[in-house]
Amino acid sequence: MGIILAVLFGISLYIRIALPYDQIFINDWVWFRETDAYYYMRNIETLVHNFPHFNSFDPYMLYPGGGGALARPFFAWFVAGIIRLVSLGTPTLHYMETIAAYMPAILGTLTLIPVYFIGKELFNRWAGVIAAALVVILPGEFLHRSLLGFTDHHVAEVLFSTVTILFLIMAIKRAREREISYRHFLSRDWATLTKPLVYALLAGIFLGIYLLSWQGGLLFIFIIFAYLVIQFIVDHLRHKSSDYLCIIGTPLFLIAFLMLLAVVGGGLGTIDRVSLLFAILVPIVLSVISRLMAGRALKPVYYPVALLGLLGIGLATLHAINPSLFQSMFSQFGIFTPSGAALTVMEVEPLLFPGGEFGFQTAWANFTTSFFISFISFVMLAYVLVKERSADKTLFLVWSIIMLLAVLGQRRFGYYYAVNAALLTGYFSWKMLDIAGLSRLLAKSKEVVTTVKKFKKREKKTREKAKPKTFMQPRGAWIRVIIVGIAIFFLVFYPNIGKVEILARQQYIMTTGWYNSMLWLKEKDNSPEPFGNADFYYELYPPRDEFEYPATAYGVMSWWDYGYFIMQIAHRIPNANPTQARAREAGKFFTAQNESAANEIAEEFGVKYVVIDNAMATTKFYAMVDWAGGNLSNFYDFYYQSTQDGGQWGMLYHPAYYNSTVARLYNFDGKAVTPTESIVISYEERSAGGGGTYKEITNGWSFPTYEEAQAYVGNQTSGNYRIVGTDPSSSPVPLEELNSYERVYPTANTTTAGTIKIFEYLGSQEP
Repeated sequence: MGIILAVLFGISLYIRIALPYDQIFINDWVWFRETDAYYYMRNIETLVHNFPHFNSFDPYMLYPGGGGALARPFFAWFVAGIIRLVSLGTPTLHYMETIAAYMPAILGTLTLIPVYFIGKELFNRWAGVIAAALVVILPGEFLHRSLLGFTDHHVAEVLFSTVTILFLIMAIKRAREREISYRHFLSRDWATLTKPLVYALLAGIFLGIYLLSWQGGLLFIFIIFAYLVIQFIVDHLRHKSSDYLCIIGTPLFLIAFLMLLAVVGGGLGTIDRVSLLFAILVPIVLSVISRLMAGRALKPVYYPVALLGLLGIGLATLHAINPSLFQSMFSQFGIFTPSGAALTVMEVEPLLFPGGEFGFQTAWANFTTSFFISFISFVMLAYVLVKERSADKTLFLVWSIIMLLAVLGQRRFGYYYAVNAALLTGYFSWKMLDIAGLSRLLAKSKEVVTTVKKFKKREKKTREKAKPKTFMQPRGAWIRVIIVGIAIFFLVFYPNIGKVEILARQQYIMTTGWYNSMLWLKEKDNSPEPFGNADFYYELYPPRDEFEYPATAYGVMSWWDYGYFIMQIAHRIPNANPTQARAREAGKFFTAQNESAANEIAEEFGVKYVVIDNAMATTKFYAMVDWAGGNLSNFYDFYYQSTQDGGQWGMLYHPAYYNSTVARLYNFDGKAVTPTESIVISYEERSAGGGGTYKEITNGWSFPTYEEAQAYVGNQTSGNYRIVGTDPSSSPVPLEELNSYERVYPTANTTTAGTIKIFEYLGSQEP
């Protein structure tokens, strides 16, 4: 089995390191796969210079006001610690970035270990092997986030949470087998208690590490808490002792809580404190109530009723004492039902509703057949639970169902559910092989080996009679197993293989244009140091309420996607960043309809430079409108036009698009524009299926000047008429020069600018 796992390790590292290598290491640069990796690199750099101290406030995160730095520092600690350990002297930035780029691939590969052992503990080692092999090649979020260069805490979340579940399964399983209870403590029966308690201790430690890696780690607190409540109820209804649940659950949560307090201290939020204290105390309360009701011989059905009553009283009391805390706690469940502008972020989309339309394409891209097989496994497991009454399998089922709900709510949680889908598919695959007869054949082969060894001690004649009992008999049974094995390969593994290489070799967010423009902005000859000293970037900063920006500080306005590029590569301060902080204000700036409105925002937020790429003026424009609270149809719309071939759809741009700040700066460099052609269309609103409507063009006219087009529209007394443009870079309406902005990049000598433009805000220069 060790050889098989070693081979899987090798395959995993090849996929995660060798395939994407050329997309990450470009010349002497390291291009990380996504924006948050640049946030972590900024913090890792600071940690390497000040190890083990880190910043809880970072003035480079956002201007003005700054932002929280490392709320949960373990992942950055871990990477910085390894860099310090293996480097000789002070490491260069390239050295730090190189080591950090390898970490997700290594951590993703290490995840195979707990996956295998969970499969082995719950089912058998072959189910564990199949699950581990699937984790290697499932082509979705987990693979994406564990590739070379995806230096973010996500893969660490999966590793540490999976190890937590592994040790919790082992603790629950050993506790049930030994039937541990409070009397074992009274009699000091440590021989019985040791193994379950050690596993509970390890589960608590890894839960603490997990919570120190991700601020949203309350998700796993909820999973374990939900399991404990369900198992308490199940055990009580079956007249079983639930002492073991309290013995395992309370220390587990307590250890994690103490670890958080030790590291985060005062930075631990109220919701986290209340949730963890609640999780620590509830198992004790549930155990006491169960014992009291059992001691008084009350009907078991009263137990869940009593718990519901206590829950209602507790929630009502919390709401009365602290309504804001009550609201905040329930808002945490928003991860299952995201809404509003958050849905403009691709990873927040519901799994089965990409782009708002129902479909299985995203589920297939993430899990292929495993997504559908997992539902079959849920039914099979439910049957097994009714039959076996297994507490450890109940934990697995609760964990998997909640993670399924999470990924259905947000596709980003696919990196968690990949582990569950692999284990569920591994279980299904093994059951099919078992039905085909593999278990009996493996057992028989062991018997044959034992028999042959015995026969070697007997006479030659007896040995010869035993020889026909070979490993391959009966042949018919092996043929069935081989056929089922081939079917499983093509059903479970084959759909993933081609997708893996495509995903691994994809280039993501960084481009030559962005990298060069940020390096240009970093040079003090091109933009001044916001704090006067370049080394200030690596310092430890006082808390937010004690920090004061100098007069030299300023902000760089761009769309929030690119805030961490500005921070880590250019060492400048963004006005908006990927936490979506100031996304609304950035959206209003870029969609502002006149120079005065844009300048007002620039003045309020200390903007000195504006950085724009082609996507901001095109494919990302809709998100700016959404965050700004605007109506996208005011800026552009899709129109249908009948043709001889049946008809076609096309996007037409409205005057508001051309008047937007982002279009005027990027498409026209802020210069005045006199249109050479203005198009007018007439259209009608048509009914579409499902109660919707669409716009169909009924006619169109071209005018040599905007004034003529405007006059024509003004003379119409009925119908729908509109001035439109067909090309973002060719305005049908006149535009005034933006006097307050001057393009500084690309310069006349720039040869590798790509699609990035940088403008300096000169202060209000309106005539």
